[in-house]
Amino acid sequence: MALFEEYKNHPDPIVRERANNWAIAIGLQRVDGLNVSDFIIQVARMEIEGKITMNEAQAMIDEHYAQTNSNRTS
Repeated sequence: MALFEEYKNHPDPIVRERANNWAIAIGLQRVDGLNVSDFIIQVARMEIEGKITMNEAQAMIDEHYAQTNSNRTS
């Protein structure tokens, strides 16, 4: 099953577009041999469903990785 497949036939075109955009972004990461974390998938789903904005998603991701990097250097 493709990532975000459940949104492919969603009645709201904005939800379909958001899901497609996330799938493309994650696909580009995979092309580079990178795997995204479950955290990213969860944030993506929240943004796709309109529970958070893209700015909020970006802030959550930035904060998560700032904490992750901080924990590695401690």
